[in-house]
Amino acid sequence: MRNPDCDVILASLKLARAMRRCPPERGESPFPPAIGRLLACAAENPGVSSRELCELLDVRPSSLSEMLARAEADGLLTRAVDEDDRRIQRITLSGKGSRLVTEMETARDEDARKKTSCLTEEEKRQFCVLCDRLSEHIERLALDLPESRRMPPPPPGHGPHGFPPRPDGDRREGPVFPPHPDKRFKC
Repeated sequence: MRNPDCDVILASLKLARAMRRCPPERGESPFPPAIGRLLACAAENPGVSSRELCELLDVRPSSLSEMLARAEADGLLTRAVDEDDRRIQRITLSGKGSRLVTEMETARDEDARKKTSCLTEEEKRQFCVLCDRLSEHIERLALDLPESRRMPPPPPGHGPHGFPPRPDGDRREGPVFPPHPDKRFKC
């Protein structure tokens, strides 16, 4: 069904519904998506501490501990005590973990390419600009809602789902993690 009235909200809802109906292929991944997020973040931040990973992934230390144990048992990463501060654990991807991150990124890129192949590069750019503008406008409108109806706003500079823009300016979909106060870390 077309949208003859150019109802932007209806178009957005239809797009969201279509995206849910065509999820990315999970393949034969032996772990849940949260482990994939962990691996991607560790790949972007070699030697990141477990405390920093908690902040970057916005998870509880106990949840991170479980994910780290599983990934380590699968040979995807290693944990080592920091030489300068023995209270800190440093996380490093193994070769197997690095290869898996590359495979995940390739699959995500292919999925995005397939789903947006009907648009030119200029149309993709325009779409992203318009979506960003609409999201920012709706976020400003949300500030005028009564407190009882208001969802907590995302941190400044973050998108409508609380995710910040990708550090490299890439517009691919997928999880992106909150920035760490120490700018040398990224996800």
